[in-house]
Amino acid sequence: MNKKSKIITTIFIFLFLFSAKIWSQKYDIHYYGIVSKDLDLNMAKMTSDLYFTQLSEINNFSVQDKREAPLLEKQPDVELFSEDSLAFFASISKNNSDESWSVTFHVIDKKNDEEHIKKKNYASFYKILMESKNELKETIKQLIENDKGNSIQISAQLFQENNQNNKKQNSKTNITNVEENQQKPHKTISLENLSGTWKGEDNIDKIVILRGGRGFVIFKNGASMNILIKNSTSTPNQIIVTQNSKSNASFFPELPRNIALQAAVHAEPIQWILDINDENNLKGIKQTLLPDGDSCTKGEIPVEWNKK
Repeated sequence: MNKKSKIITTIFIFLFLFSAKIWSQKYDIHYYGIVSKDLDLNMAKMTSDLYFTQLSEINNFSVQDKREAPLLEKQPDVELFSEDSLAFFASISKNNSDESWSVTFHVIDKKNDEEHIKKKNYASFYKILMESKNELKETIKQLIENDKGNSIQISAQLFQENNQNNKKQNSKTNITNVEENQQKPHKTISLENLSGTWKGEDNIDKIVILRGGRGFVIFKNGASMNILIKNSTSTPNQIIVTQNSKSNASFFPELPRNIALQAAVHAEPIQWILDINDENNLKGIKQTLLPDGDSCTKGEIPVEWNKK
């Protein structure tokens, strides 16, 4: 290996180790929700819950829900923020000229009186909901790691020093809990264990189950449906997922469009009855409208959901 190759290899190894060290750290994040004047309450609640769920699923984030309302008209008061944690919220606005949307992610370091932002543009509101957990993780990671392109001056080492004393005991407790869960699997799986992003069914892009028994379904045709999730009262380890939005023809992609438009007017809520095989797999039936000649009828189809 020549001298130039050795130098390049050394630099690569250094950057790799530095990045791994930064992203293996733990971060306390207080989540304050969504700020917008362009979203209605349902859109804001759906997006706010999605961000909270995705943040909570990131391994090295310890997230506390500090939301006082599903939708804020102005940025939260900095006096509410803690100096021992990062504050996070998102501002969402609609660009009326082309119907696109902009999301600005805010990470606040109150102790150092710094606000670090990253703006992302989306062709539609639907695209905001489609953003994956990994993309959100990378966005916040850039803010923490020093994204000079967005005037970020934040130091990951600084946050490590701020949080290491407060997080030391919590980290030990989390590790102990994980080990106990691995050694003693639960016979009954709660709804809390099911929260996250799921995939399943050819016509559905993703399903998001939120804490508290709520969630939503994003169809590949662009429609979104709110859902309620409850434990079955008759069968252990079984959940009932029920449509909680006004019926829409787009909720019935199995039907020809003209039939779906007529049927949606009086259609009963779609329902899924799913057995919990484990925290990552749900299997059962979907009760919906199915084709029947030139009309439709109530029917059942087998379905399987798997956590992403």
